[in-house]
Amino acid sequence: MTSGPPVQLPPSAIGILNNIRSDDWSRVEVYVLSSSNLSEGPLTSICDSLTKSYVHDILRDEQVEDYHQFLTPILTPLACVEDCIEHHFDSLDKWLLEQPASETCSAVYPQGILVFEKTEQEALLIHVDSINKQWHIGSIYLPIVDLGMNLTSLMMGDEFFGDLCNGYNVRVPQNDPNIDENYKEHQQDDTGVWKNNAPRFAVFSTGWSHARPVEGMLDDAHEDAPFGHRDVELLSLTGSQYLGNKDKLRVQFPAYVAADQRGERRHGGDGPCASCRPLHKRIFIEVDNSQPRVDGVLVCTMGWDGNTDGRSDDQLAEIGAEARIVTKRVGVAFAVATAKAISSNEAE
Repeated sequence: MTSGPPVQLPPSAIGILNNIRSDDWSRVEVYVLSSSNLSEGPLTSICDSLTKSYVHDILRDEQVEDYHQFLTPILTPLACVEDCIEHHFDSLDKWLLEQPASETCSAVYPQGILVFEKTEQEALLIHVDSINKQWHIGSIYLPIVDLGMNLTSLMMGDEFFGDLCNGYNVRVPQNDPNIDENYKEHQQDDTGVWKNNAPRFAVFSTGWSHARPVEGMLDDAHEDAPFGHRDVELLSLTGSQYLGNKDKLRVQFPAYVAADQRGERRHGGDGPCASCRPLHKRIFIEVDNSQPRVDGVLVCTMGWDGNTDGRSDDQLAEIGAEARIVTKRVGVAFAVATAKAISSNEAE
């Protein structure tokens, strides 16, 4: 058994995966490449045949019911595997934007797709998994006789994709023992700065009601994650009311960075722990409208040196007032991914 061709996630995928959940009976999208050698029947017939085989041979049921239909054929042939991945996340993105609430479950399984790349005897299973808050994508060719059992085990959480690939002696990121080494090795350099910890991003809003609906879409951490361990942090001028106009919130950003570096709010005032993530010094996210799910949010980059040493909050506010800010409007689901991309480009 071999792994599939090298595959990668589109830029939009991270925001979508962070903010979408599947239903217990969600269906896996099944694609076919235009260059494949499928010998007989359309893709729908193949999916029906796989379903019947699984129901009769594995479940030992006599009749195929609606809830057994776990495969959704995408009937338009695509040119390559990457096009299939793009189509999958494009459809999820459109679904996500049309939902009245982010808590709604998708009927499409978000983390995996099947691609018939060669013949109907095997399919390429592509799967995406979160490991220590980083998303990794892997792929493996599987014989169709195993697809029903493998897919339902993954979808129901009975088996991890990495364990599945281990069974076939296939190496993917999901079973790489070194994949989380950077996450484990939290150390301080000679200046006392924590290494290997990705930053988190401040989120400003001019209204509490504006920010709350998108908080879950911006952050992939659990709600009970301790302070300093999440992707984002909601900030305001006056407690939980998020009062004040946009310019006042921006001016205070350097002071918030200084407070974060002092660790005033972390773990009961004890300062940051080894796994705390520092607030990014220059990049923040701004919820600047009453319909952020429709109109998007701003990813802002403040042009200042990021140095808080020996500077009072008033001095930092003056710096924030004079600093040039570059903004980029993006969809809510892409905000954190965009902020991370800008941060990565700054470091190069």
